[in-house]
Amino acid sequence: MVDAVIYMRPENYSASAARCLDYCSARRYDVVGLIPGDWDAAMRMLREGKASVVVVSSAEHPEPQPGVEIAPKPSSRRRTGARSVANAARSRWSSGTPTTAEPAAARHYRY
Repeated sequence: MVDAVIYMRPENYSASAARCLDYCSARRYDVVGLIPGDWDAAMRMLREGKASVVVVSSAEHPEPQPGVEIAPKPSSRRRTGARSVANAARSRWSSGTPTTAEPAAARHYRY
C-alpha cells in the first residue's frame, strides 16, 4: 500500500482537502497526514520515508518533483452521449405525430 501525505494551502483548505482525499481514495492510497501550509514538512516526510507520495491539489505548488502527484479537478463534463439521448427522447415525445412507443395516456392529454 502507498502511504500518502496531503499538502494544501490554508486559504483553500476544504476544497483542496476534499479533492486530494478523493484522489487518494480512488488510488487506494493510505493517507498518513494532512499538512496545511508547511511544504517543507511534507517534503521531509517524503525524504524520511514516512510517506511514499505527496498529493497536492494544484500544479502551482512549489517544487514539482518525483513523488509529488497533482489531484486533478473533477470534470464537469457530461457523460458522452447524454445530451444526444435526452434530445432524441424530447423530440420523440414532442413531435406532432404519435409513435407506437408513445403511451395512450400521452395522446389523450394533448392540448
